[in-house]
Amino acid sequence: MNGPRRIRAAFDAAAADGRSALIAYVMAGYPSGAEALGAADAALSGGADMLEVGVPFSDPMADGPTIAEAGRVALAGGAGLSSARDLVTSLRRRGRDQPIMVMTYLNPLLAAGEDRTLRSLRAAGADGIIVPDLPAGESPRLERVAASCGLAISFLVAPNTAPARVEAAIAASTGFVYVVPLFGVTGARESVADGAVRLLGAVRSQASGRVPVAAGFGLSSPEAVAQLAPVADGLIVGSALVAAMRDGGSDHLADLVRALAAATTRARLARDVTS
Repeated sequence: MNGPRRIRAAFDAAAADGRSALIAYVMAGYPSGAEALGAADAALSGGADMLEVGVPFSDPMADGPTIAEAGRVALAGGAGLSSARDLVTSLRRRGRDQPIMVMTYLNPLLAAGEDRTLRSLRAAGADGIIVPDLPAGESPRLERVAASCGLAISFLVAPNTAPARVEAAIAASTGFVYVVPLFGVTGARESVADGAVRLLGAVRSQASGRVPVAAGFGLSSPEAVAQLAPVADGLIVGSALVAAMRDGGSDHLADLVRALAAATTRARLARDVTS
């Protein structure tokens, strides 16, 4: 099964269960390669429907202090794109068949050679990529290479994204549209950003089933997940899981994933989505 189909199947399965898909983020090489594999395994065992593997980078402009510090630790240990590829390979060898997305900034991807890197990620078993500093349509070649080797690609939209750019992201995303419902960088926040429900509802309405819509940046608690689950096809949790790994290891991370997964039900209806 190619990447886009595997990803769509995971969203469809979650929807059939009456819930939003949970996408868990782990940093490749953090705190070490072996521990990152343990974190990924724990997230999938705890109930995550998909995995997002972050590539450590020296200038993570979209990341807040928790993920940025994890990236520094991973880089100091020699981690990079190859670590993400190795992590994916190890998960597939363990029989993990959930979708795996690799999140990398554009610079390391270009430095390593986009054709060779994308094809090697796919050969390792990755299903897609997320490049947060690449807008839809800015690199048609990269999009073509990803499509040719069976990798999905997901583009980001934010509260200030112009309507035409939102449509471009929807049209070009073959994994899911990644909605950033706030201004700023990644990081666990105590509450859902103002306007998040409205923004997600609007993007999901515009997508009209063409591609799943997932929200990330700032989600950290079961309460936040429960608030957005009715209006999102998927919910991405990153900084809170990295912090859980830092503070209590893979067991602590798995406990948090289980609590988050339990909150993804769409049993209640969201209010004021379009009002």
